[in-house]
Amino acid sequence: MADPFFAWRPLFAMEQGTLLELGLLPVLVSAFLWQIAASAKLLKVNLAYSYDRELFQTAQKLTSLFLGAVFGVSLIASGYYDSVVRGSADSSAFGWYALIFMQIFGWNVLLTLVVEILDKGYGFGSGVMSLIALNAATRLVRDVAGVELVSATPDGEPETYGVVTLLLKALLSMDFSAIKDAVVGMFFRSGFPTIGMVLVVVASGLATIVLQNFRVELPIRSNKARGTANVYPIRMLYTGAMPVLFAFTMVAAAQISLHFVAVALEAVNPSLAAIVETRSESGAATGGISFYLSPPTSLTGSLLSPIRAVTFVSAIVSLAVAFASFWCNVTGSAPKDIAKQFKDQSIVIAGKREVSVTKELGKIIPQASATGAAVLSVVALVGEMVGASGKAVSVVIGVCASFAILEEFMMEVQQNGGGSQLMSQLGMK
Repeated sequence: MADPFFAWRPLFAMEQGTLLELGLLPVLVSAFLWQIAASAKLLKVNLAYSYDRELFQTAQKLTSLFLGAVFGVSLIASGYYDSVVRGSADSSAFGWYALIFMQIFGWNVLLTLVVEILDKGYGFGSGVMSLIALNAATRLVRDVAGVELVSATPDGEPETYGVVTLLLKALLSMDFSAIKDAVVGMFFRSGFPTIGMVLVVVASGLATIVLQNFRVELPIRSNKARGTANVYPIRMLYTGAMPVLFAFTMVAAAQISLHFVAVALEAVNPSLAAIVETRSESGAATGGISFYLSPPTSLTGSLLSPIRAVTFVSAIVSLAVAFASFWCNVTGSAPKDIAKQFKDQSIVIAGKREVSVTKELGKIIPQASATGAAVLSVVALVGEMVGASGKAVSVVIGVCASFAILEEFMMEVQQNGGGSQLMSQLGMK
């Protein structure tokens, strides 16, 4: 099967030819579209009220199901499964296509409900971010120690998938020729993870961990308890990985939509379809507008197509910074919101008047959110530019999500006197 979405699969937990064909893409696109509509005042909603919040979440779920159906129909109509379903012109093939659509759409429904269950409190943090973190971790383990045999091509000889497992298997065989092939394959295997790719992904994760420690600490004191002083930390990654996830989601949705448009135009106007997208036999975009919205597959590809690299990087960084600027207002972490919390708790910044708290926070929070979004997107993009094939950005977002989950868990433990309410419930069950 030609795979036009190869570069996006690690981030959105998309597995070709499985129930996770669409992964988390419909869920993420739906959530971001409604968040944008709410922040741009295109709809009147107050998330502080439970009724408005329930309607808002219901609209997100219905939109996710609609997008799942649209993407599923588009995959079938574009001929994506024609090489799998034999005799596509036969009337019996329509039954197979209907079965494929039911599986894709049915799993999209199930995944949407799983995300909602996690968001409702049966887990830690955002449901989508938790699944992305889990997917990034399992993919990294599989790349390193995957034991299954996989063929890169339909007629190719099956090979051990994991990089380290491949070498260990060759060493145990005591065959010099197999050991030599394994050592070479660790660096140059096509269609399989390489040691270079694994190191790039690990380096991206470590860089994200380092960035988590960059912060500005504001000295604060309480007007109620005299003599007590503390600090209020504002991290550089103030908005976390959400802006980066938004940027990659929007670009991926645009590129995938252009792919379907190009396929539809081929039968009507091939010249116009070529302007939108031209593809290789593997399904990868090689020209057209879609080509400039897809990440390069290697460092060589980035160097040979500088316009593509610059366009893709500019789109990701611009969208991430723009999203970070209004994400604070959506989540209630804008300077005025933090200042209101300070006022309710009778907290002021040391050496500053109470009326100037909003102004002081306004000097730091917007800069921190924009800078953090730009820096984090650059870390993810560096991995993509050298050929990480979507795995670097998935690890970057997964690490940020893991830190957010850990912080929420530790906060709950502290609030419950050293015990977690969720863990207690699971233990009782």
